[in-house]
Amino acid sequence: MKLLQWCQLLPADNQRFGYWRTFLASLTIGPLLWVALGAALDFLEIRSVHVSFRILLLTPLPGLMIAWLWNRRAVAHGAPRVWGVQGRTFQRWAITTASLVTVVFLAYAIEGARAARAWQAVEARLKQRGEPLTFEDLVGPNVPDDQNFARHPLMDGLLSHTATNDAQGRTAFRWTGQRKMAELQDALRFPEPIPDKLKDGKPLRRTGPDLEALASVLKSGTNRAKRTVYEPGRAEPRETNDLFHLPVPPAGMPAPQAVLFAFEGRRAILDQVTEAARRPRSQYEIRYADSFNALLPHLAFHKSMAVRLRTRAAARMAAGDTSGAAEDIETLLRLADLTGEDPVLIGYLVQVAIETIAYSAFWDGTSQHAWSDAQLAAFQRRFEGLKQRDSLVKAFRGERIGGMIAFELGRQGRISFETLGAPEATNDGLAATIEEMIPRAWLLQNQAYHSQVLDQVVDALQSCDPERGIGAKDSIWETKQIDEWLYDRKGSRFNPYRIFGHMLLPGLAKVHAKADRSLTTSRLAITVAGLERHRIATGTYPKALGELVPRFVAKVPLDPMDGQPLRYRLNADGTFTLYSVGPNHADDHGVFESRQGQDLDWVWPPNHPTEERRLF
Repeated sequence: MKLLQWCQLLPADNQRFGYWRTFLASLTIGPLLWVALGAALDFLEIRSVHVSFRILLLTPLPGLMIAWLWNRRAVAHGAPRVWGVQGRTFQRWAITTASLVTVVFLAYAIEGARAARAWQAVEARLKQRGEPLTFEDLVGPNVPDDQNFARHPLMDGLLSHTATNDAQGRTAFRWTGQRKMAELQDALRFPEPIPDKLKDGKPLRRTGPDLEALASVLKSGTNRAKRTVYEPGRAEPRETNDLFHLPVPPAGMPAPQAVLFAFEGRRAILDQVTEAARRPRSQYEIRYADSFNALLPHLAFHKSMAVRLRTRAAARMAAGDTSGAAEDIETLLRLADLTGEDPVLIGYLVQVAIETIAYSAFWDGTSQHAWSDAQLAAFQRRFEGLKQRDSLVKAFRGERIGGMIAFELGRQGRISFETLGAPEATNDGLAATIEEMIPRAWLLQNQAYHSQVLDQVVDALQSCDPERGIGAKDSIWETKQIDEWLYDRKGSRFNPYRIFGHMLLPGLAKVHAKADRSLTTSRLAITVAGLERHRIATGTYPKALGELVPRFVAKVPLDPMDGQPLRYRLNADGTFTLYSVGPNHADDHGVFESRQGQDLDWVWPPNHPTEERRLF
């Protein structure tokens, strides 16, 4: 009691505690009760209590009840009886409170109407352009099982789900593919070579695996890192650093043959990959309804398969088996095409990564002058047939639809704002309260803005020349400065209708640069194949690319980044330098990287390891 009097929350003896003193005291205690109640509700996971109930604790009228809720001694010391407050004072506060509530509800209603109108306008434009509004429309009809890579026994069941109910009684889905994932992980295990180190500790950069280092690991019979394994009949796991039950090559076996010897332990899984990749389509049972929380474990396995095929292709090439290496490269390219069918941006990026791995395996044969003229001609046709632009457009459409679903789940309170791009909060209770306080109309406004922006991106991608880079010199992407007005929001003022959209969009920035780099790499690979065919026919490389036409290439290969012929020079030692001007559209004479680590020219890698970063 003395403490309350000292804090001026109770009057001292023989003093009256007037109305305004009681009111100010209530404003002091009111926020404390508000925070305490909010924390209690979050701790007890009572999500059904609307935020408006918490807000009422901050209004003056409920705050006056604190005096009545103290105890009788407070009243005896002069605290007014709340129910005894009469006359104009009560009327003023009642009117003020009613007016405040009316204004709040009116503001919410106006915001809701404006948001609905904004979304209807965006939705109407999407329908007018014929853009899909659901993943079902984007993905298309179901693919027959015998044509579906995802339904091959190799991958079937990885993304299976079973229906269940969540804590609120709503239908939810539980992933049941853990066992399939563990089986695939075990089947694809293979050691990685220890990279060469320079004196300063940096790795020596090379294109392709170091077969000598890998063979050394394989012959030792042990892996560098330990792993935990669970064995049948054993309750406790054990740690091991064995080579995943791979055959151990003889000590005197040459490196390429030693690597292939060990790969016999992975023949079954790689044969299945080769067989499955012959299927023309790939359609997984992805839970697109979960938006950005949808599970996509298959993409990691696609990448792992590609890495294994690339290592075996290098060993086959070094051992003289060019037909086997070419088969692995063809499987890589098919796997990339299948990966690009996923309507998500991460799927597109994995597709680009796998294609880069295929270019790397192709480089093995050109650097060793091992490909035949027929094989090189086949590679040219295959690289010319790669079409990434459609996959990129599909991925951006998927990002737009995924954003729509995420914002809808956010309005329903079924997804955290962290998923929508908000910074992670350190106080979960405070973050939950903030989520509830944000008007749902603002989320719909952000949804409209996000969809509008990505639709404009799709429109720009479709307007760009497919034979040129998206960010090429004088392209629509460059002339309209799409990067700046879509993604760069550092100097923009705060706008509640765009805040979550701005948090999501930077993650999509510069994706077109990866697409341009991949397109340019394919154009370089086609040209290198022509140069190798010229060398096979004449014994030397040409002095200019024009000498390749029309026997080895149909026309002089053009740089996708500026529309001019690819830069080429014949070096004094008989080798060549071939490059594109890269993203800065300037000829830096074959220098790949600036001192600041930025890409200058995109250069076909040399045949020897280097300290500098390479194109792939």
